[in-house]
Amino acid sequence: MSRLALPQLEVVFDRDVDVRQVLVLGGRAPDVSWLRKAASDRIVWAADSGVEACRAANVRPDHVLGDFDSIGEGGRRWLEDLGIEPLLYPTDKDYTDFQLCLSRMNGDLLVTGCWGKRFDHAFGNIFSSLWGDERGARVRAFADESEIMVLAPGGSALDLFFHSPAGALSLLPLTAGCGGVSIENVKWELHDAKLRQAHPFAISNLPIGDPVRLRIEEGVLGVYCLFGGLLDENLQKQQRLHDDSRRGVRRSKPHRA
Repeated sequence: MSRLALPQLEVVFDRDVDVRQVLVLGGRAPDVSWLRKAASDRIVWAADSGVEACRAANVRPDHVLGDFDSIGEGGRRWLEDLGIEPLLYPTDKDYTDFQLCLSRMNGDLLVTGCWGKRFDHAFGNIFSSLWGDERGARVRAFADESEIMVLAPGGSALDLFFHSPAGALSLLPLTAGCGGVSIENVKWELHDAKLRQAHPFAISNLPIGDPVRLRIEEGVLGVYCLFGGLLDENLQKQQRLHDDSRRGVRRSKPHRA
């Protein structure tokens, strides 16, 4: 067994996983404290404006590449001051900056700076990870302080230990179908279920204990967890009621005049 430790979640895999690399993309920048912890003792790659997130967190990237169409002058000067020579590509190209990174990387990796901003970028990044896996660059999770999606391939099992409460846990098929899916220690458990990409019904579940245990026999599943500030008011209320029920706390009904 092996572990991927993040500030708000620890994932225990049933296979050898060694996430020694973190790739910072140019989407929503992760919280600086979160990024420092996630990047600690890992090789850091930065794609295009992911450099700006590294600069804000004072995290020195080991490798920088991209077309630099969205990086500011301050980020360019910062790289020069550090003596880092980026690998530059033309703006008009066949591959995205993320795909270029995957083509040059190898082994297990964590991806951040991947959420927010444009939906087509997030969509393309998630499914490009399947292409990267075929080439030997294995994305184990897309993550920041608010959202984490762990990739679970067929024939695997994993345990999730939550250090911060999750307001939602969803199972997202990244292949046409995912077979033999079981999940325990959630409000709505599944046992040997078949999940279809065209009919995503395993959305907005809730963890009710540690560890949340998941197994998948076929396909590739995205295990998505939502944390912190992105929780809407209803999810936060649901999470408070759930936490109270675990502690045996009963809330009185509001008084109506």
